[in-house]
Amino acid sequence: MCRSCHELPDPSPLFYITQWVGMDRSTAQSAFSLFLTDRSLTSDQIRFVKLIIHQLTARGVMGPEALYEPPFSNLHDGGPDGLFVGQDNLIEGIFQKLEEVHLGLRTENG
Repeated sequence: MCRSCHELPDPSPLFYITQWVGMDRSTAQSAFSLFLTDRSLTSDQIRFVKLIIHQLTARGVMGPEALYEPPFSNLHDGGPDGLFVGQDNLIEGIFQKLEEVHLGLRTENG
């Protein structure tokens, strides 16, 4: 459910490897570091971002639709839209960062 992409490049070997072994934790943390240091986020919102990092570390690749399913929906029934009410820039930033990570893996020459 890539919000702005209609055609994706063919996956790189790194994309497939990351699906099997997960993403390096420091790489995932670095990608979402701006959100982790944002003092305007609530504890549940920080937990949401940490869950993204955990899922990327465990699964390597994660589409945006996963943010509306458990374990993310366990924090708020409305998913990220409900958890980040009135903070459209933040949630759009999270979706954009997830997309950038995904596209980066697809195009990396690894």
